[in-house]
Amino acid sequence: MFSIQLALFFFSEGLTTWLAMLALLPVQVSCGAICHNHHHVNTFRKRPLNRLFECILYLQTGTSPFSWTLHHNIGHHKLYLDPQKDPSPWQQPDGSLMPRWRYVLVNTLMIYPEIHRIGQQHRQLYRRFLRMLVIANIPLVAALTYDPRNALILFVIPMITMLFLLLDNTYGQHADTGFEDHFHASRNVELKRYNLPSWNLGYHTAHHMLPGLHWSKLPELHANIRHRIPDHLIADHIFLQWEPGRPQREATP
Repeated sequence: MFSIQLALFFFSEGLTTWLAMLALLPVQVSCGAICHNHHHVNTFRKRPLNRLFECILYLQTGTSPFSWTLHHNIGHHKLYLDPQKDPSPWQQPDGSLMPRWRYVLVNTLMIYPEIHRIGQQHRQLYRRFLRMLVIANIPLVAALTYDPRNALILFVIPMITMLFLLLDNTYGQHADTGFEDHFHASRNVELKRYNLPSWNLGYHTAHHMLPGLHWSKLPELHANIRHRIPDHLIADHIFLQWEPGRPQREATP
């Protein structure tokens, strides 16, 4: 993916650059799932390779090294059953379901402020995050200096877009579920056409039960706990974002 971006950056021009960027977005969504899984279980054994991989993923997903460790692993996973503390809550102050557009807009804009807030309780990790944020942005700044147009189209716009799409996916996975326990707080999808590009994120309850479990083992864990997941939290389609509030919409004449 990164090599394709580089080739387009140096050799594409005109409408071709825009069309290529749009064509690559679905692949970058899958890169977002790879980035998510990598932050839970590092891909490589050597730390330098993991940091390099995260810098490359940053240019596809907008999530820099250690950003998801703070916001997602420490924030969301530990606190998603508490709507008052979850860094990406789906409830409004009165306890009602937050509209999809508002959830995505507000929580996307709050990603890095929330990382800063959470980082105050994890100072050493936060310092590593800041250091790697500077390093990860060096090639982006260089690209913007060399060719601002292509850098904006091929890197900056997709990176920002991916952050919005990431929160849109989170909305479908959790909004309008429950807070009792893991079994009532996530939506699941068993369809291959969802789990292949998302790297098994459809088995979301299993993932939240054991976030450190390798993504390839999630189907087995899901099969073992499936009987404890309410039927309405196992979707038979891939558009989870439609699910929050659906019963209320269908009941409205």
